[in-house]
Amino acid sequence: MLIEDKASGTQLIQELMADGCHSVTPYQPDCEKIMRMHAQTAMIENRFVHIPETAPWLAEYLHEMSVFPKGKHDDQVDSTAQFLDWFKKPFPYQGLVEFMRMQAERLGNTLNLERCRVRLQAPRGIGSVQTFSGRHTNVGPDGTIEMSADDAQYLIRAGWTKLAEWTSDNAA
Repeated sequence: MLIEDKASGTQLIQELMADGCHSVTPYQPDCEKIMRMHAQTAMIENRFVHIPETAPWLAEYLHEMSVFPKGKHDDQVDSTAQFLDWFKKPFPYQGLVEFMRMQAERLGNTLNLERCRVRLQAPRGIGSVQTFSGRHTNVGPDGTIEMSADDAQYLIRAGWTKLAEWTSDNAA
């Protein structure tokens, strides 16, 4: 649960934690709403934000997003921008998780799907990706990223360019 750690959000975070809800993540915004949303437009334009085709709240949400910043309400826009910003940041112990994954791969404890690897060209402005298998991977300085073919299939469908494919069994 991501809650803005300002004004009434600070009090809500404290109350939830006092009630035993420790899955609360305080979010500290570092700029104003318009700039926060502007910083997330590349993710949205590159189709990394998916919303359901039908939902009772969809019309209201899309209206609020489309009239921002001139609309009467902006809470959903702001929470969307905050989540996308938080989502792109490295999480605690990310390095340890990645190290353990690599160790498991070396020991041969990976799925066959993981053995098929793909190199993709990331769209401009994308610095990292959270894959469907749960890995957070950074794009290299050359604008490319490597991942399992299973994870890559979703990005290829979204317009990313596949540069190479190989199996880790014959990679040296």
